[in-house]
Amino acid sequence: MRELMGQLCDRVRGAGSRVDYVNLLVSLHFLRRSGGNQWNDVVQMSATGKGSDGSTALLKHIAAAVDEELRLLGMRPAMHQALVRLEPRSYGDLRHVVHLVGELGPEAFELMLDEYELLAGLNSGEFFTPRAVARVMVRIADENRAAGVPLGVYDPYARGGELLAAATTWCAQQGTAPRRMRVRGLTHGRDTAPLATMNLALLGARPSVRVSAGAPPWTASGAFPAEQFDLVLSNPPFNMSDSTGEPRAEGSWPYGSPPQGNDNLAYVQHVLSTLNEGGAAAVIMPNKAGNSANRSEKRIRQAMVEHGVVKAVIALPDRLFSHTSVPVSVWFLVHPSRACDEIAFLDGRQVGAPVRGKRALQDEDVQALLDAYRGCLHPGDGNERNPIVPTAVVTKESIRERDWSLSPVDHIDTHKPCRSTAEAAHQEALTVMEFREQQVWEADAAASWALEQVERQKALLDAVEWQRVTLSDLCTIQAGPSYSLLKKHITTDGGVRLLYPQNVRGGRLAEMPDDRHVTETRARSLDRFLLRPKDIVCVRTGAMGPPALVRDVGADWLMSANVIRLRMEEEHRARVHPGYLAAYLGRPDSVAWVRDRATATGAPSISAAALGNQPVLLPPYSEQQRVVAVLDALDAQATAHSRLAAAAAHTRAAVAERLMGWSLDARQPEGGSHS
Repeated sequence: MRELMGQLCDRVRGAGSRVDYVNLLVSLHFLRRSGGNQWNDVVQMSATGKGSDGSTALLKHIAAAVDEELRLLGMRPAMHQALVRLEPRSYGDLRHVVHLVGELGPEAFELMLDEYELLAGLNSGEFFTPRAVARVMVRIADENRAAGVPLGVYDPYARGGELLAAATTWCAQQGTAPRRMRVRGLTHGRDTAPLATMNLALLGARPSVRVSAGAPPWTASGAFPAEQFDLVLSNPPFNMSDSTGEPRAEGSWPYGSPPQGNDNLAYVQHVLSTLNEGGAAAVIMPNKAGNSANRSEKRIRQAMVEHGVVKAVIALPDRLFSHTSVPVSVWFLVHPSRACDEIAFLDGRQVGAPVRGKRALQDEDVQALLDAYRGCLHPGDGNERNPIVPTAVVTKESIRERDWSLSPVDHIDTHKPCRSTAEAAHQEALTVMEFREQQVWEADAAASWALEQVERQKALLDAVEWQRVTLSDLCTIQAGPSYSLLKKHITTDGGVRLLYPQNVRGGRLAEMPDDRHVTETRARSLDRFLLRPKDIVCVRTGAMGPPALVRDVGADWLMSANVIRLRMEEEHRARVHPGYLAAYLGRPDSVAWVRDRATATGAPSISAAALGNQPVLLPPYSEQQRVVAVLDALDAQATAHSRLAAAAAHTRAAVAERLMGWSLDARQPEGGSHS
């Protein structure tokens, strides 16, 4: 996949878009994994064609073969228009794409969907549901079903079919043959509907994914008005504005008419209407839907709670979806014939980790949510509590007291203290405070002594002979590797850490929570760009400030393209102290010198050659050592005071908790249990 999405992409797409190219990959993969003669025909044709006419003929053949398969699955032709826009530079490139796709395994389709979502710039009504979120929805909804084999699955807003695919995969793992299942979906995305159909077909299902003509699924012209399902899963479009409209007049709404202009609770009611008596559902809702003040929505929530159709609500982190940071919750619903007397609330806002600008749930996060949910339903059955996912099981009366809110944050006190805990935290904070005060006293004394030495030796300093040199006289100046050498090997799953300009902060190197890495193998092949202790790192392109000396942080990191490394020449190690040189280059005048010589195109940038001309004034080595000792003492003093300030703030919070907060635990909140 890396090779397919690398230079081959640009060579094959020509004037076509990257999305068109991904459609080619999807089409080829679908034909390859579907079996039959269609793929064999493509391979044979790719081996015999040549030239631009051969490329055009092969692309048309691929599009016709896929569109024929889509027609058999009830989907309109979709690939011809995308594939004929491609303009391969050579027939050999197109042949190579066919060969590489033929080498891919079945999981590649998911990677292609990821690339499609990334490149297509899908809006809020089309972006896909992350697979980890889909797994949580399917697993918990299936646990809420009545016993029996799930044979009917439905999504009234199917997007790319990811929820239907997750349900099909899970049911197959539980022993349900996909071809026995009714897999139904309604989507508004004409471009994503073929992707959903192909994905489900490759999983062994016989899907019916229909493109809506604009009619919502609860109208008479909806896609599947009379069918009932075992599992209903959906991520409908969000209405985030406050719902101030009057209740709508049209439609049948057993739990209350939704407000005009907001379909959040219209989708929820439609989902409930499609459940059979043993069925269960999971619907993604914006948090606003859980506690909005609109009268119509509040009445709907009240009716749903009183009828017992809400089984659980899980709050998820923000930034889960592309192009939106909206935090969401998943509502888990059951048929009213299996009414619930209590509702489980879970606060999962702290799970997940940053990945490519979004927040992604890992396997351990999915398991933590599942364990927390099972712990709510079956306390004391060996289900471990996870402090990252606080929970509460709440009665209808308690929900009424909270104005019929279905927002987990209104029912879970994530900061519920107890007296013993508050006292222990207070004592620990005082201990840390005392330790930091001692460090400050020692650092103040050391800094005071160092400054006294400066005054005493002022006459000696005035008599020092300074030598003027350029930076290139002292150091080997090495710019980082080009991005083309790194881009195929960048990962967030461990390896060798990459150093970017944002890691150079205030004259120090800092680790960032979303730092990227390169594979160990690639780092070894680029070992000349690795950093060692006593190297000095400067920003090459971007916001230029004081450079940083590599100490413990930064050692064995690999430079990125936009930084420059200064490494002392061996013959100058007895002449120049690296700490002195880093401090000299961090002076405001030295930083200004670099900024003045940085070219200003898209962003300020300085070359290694230009940086090498920077003048440096050197006193004797012994004087450099004294300068570094004074500056290090002042750095240590500043660090000690900063840590004391943080400890004081933490102690204040602990004291406030002990004085004011612990009594909240004196009685168990009525109407539910918390964990």
